[in-house]
Amino acid sequence: MTVLLDARGITLLRGSRRVLQPVDLRVRAGRSHALLGPNGAGKTTTLSLLTGLLPPSGGRIEVDGIDIREPAARSLIGYAPDDLPLPGALTGSEYLALHDRLRRRDDADRADALTTLLGIRDALGRQIAEYSHGMRRKLQFTAAVMHDPLVLVLDEPYRGLDPHSAALVRRYLDGIVAAGRSVLVATHDLLRAERDSDRVWLIDAGRLVAEGTPAEVRDAAGARDLEDAFSRLTRTELDTAAEDALLREVLPAPEAASDPEPDPASPERQLP
Repeated sequence: MTVLLDARGITLLRGSRRVLQPVDLRVRAGRSHALLGPNGAGKTTTLSLLTGLLPPSGGRIEVDGIDIREPAARSLIGYAPDDLPLPGALTGSEYLALHDRLRRRDDADRADALTTLLGIRDALGRQIAEYSHGMRRKLQFTAAVMHDPLVLVLDEPYRGLDPHSAALVRRYLDGIVAAGRSVLVATHDLLRAERDSDRVWLIDAGRLVAEGTPAEVRDAAGARDLEDAFSRLTRTELDTAAEDALLREVLPAPEAASDPEPDPASPERQLP
């Protein structure tokens, strides 16, 4: 199967500290992929490397056979970070037009269809500073996909979206995968990752600790599901018994059982 995004031996140093150990990742055409890991494991760093925002300290990254350092490669990727601050002084229309100019494209028609689908088209004339968190996420998603990228990379794409909008995004991702494109999602939603992903990578402390289909990762860990595999494979400072003991220490003591107050609306209430 065609590899659209190929990362071989990528690593990252910050000073003398190795933030990311050598990692191989291959994002394949017509497949949905998930990048999993605890907070601080290196997920966002890995996405920044894969999309060309950060240069790796070692290794090589190619998009459809083109080195990620080439502008032609970056134009094949769509990326929506989780925490990118948006320019509040711009209107939504100005923000999307800026992406068009940077890409030297005209995707106004696709942007119009996407923003109509996501329910923010009528807000495009307003400044982004007036947008809710969910509206900003929808605008960011539109900017990432309106040029019809070959590989779509998303960091927590469902955070802040209402259930209907999240379902629309999921249908869109299913559609582009069915069309032979690739999706890579970094997420903490393990239930969704297990249900929606063809392949998952689990990283911890900058190391790749598991990869494969959700079932392969689950079975290799001897776990009942992906959530259980995550707990078994990632680094924890405390074992389960220690966690339970600390929870008992910080939780309020249970109140003594008492008879509940009678419900005034209850038919059993005695009238005078």
